[in-house]
Amino acid sequence: MRRITALESRLVDWANEYSGRSYDDIGWPGISPMAVIMKYHGRPPQGLNPRRIETNSAGDEVERAVRALQAQEKGWVPACVIRCEYFHANVEKHSKLSILRGIGVHVREVGYSQNLRIAKVHVAAWLRVPFNEPVSEEDRLGLAELMLGD
Repeated sequence: MRRITALESRLVDWANEYSGRSYDDIGWPGISPMAVIMKYHGRPPQGLNPRRIETNSAGDEVERAVRALQAQEKGWVPACVIRCEYFHANVEKHSKLSILRGIGVHVREVGYSQNLRIAKVHVAAWLRVPFNEPVSEEDRLGLAELMLGD
């Protein structure tokens, strides 16, 4: 069960905006180029596809934080884990691990939790919001090993 915090609400908003779920079933992604040609009897008139407007939404700020994490030397795995955690929120953990393996990220359950925590700390610092998530008893030893190892 997730605690509702400022960080958590920002991450959930980011996932809703960036995971693609908000654009499901709106008709545009599956439109056929042939249907456009048939509708306009040739090329569509110019001006129907406006440029992207920069909105600087809360989701954009979180996405910048995750991309900054991803660009760091050891930030790729935590960035992939936080995306998987929030973009696939209704999926079991073992399925999330399988999704990660599919993109070349091989972590076990403890490593998943550790990398998620690292990513959340990074995003919280980037957004300047407090990070006050307690460590579960099962993750304490693994987190200590992660900090002391390498």
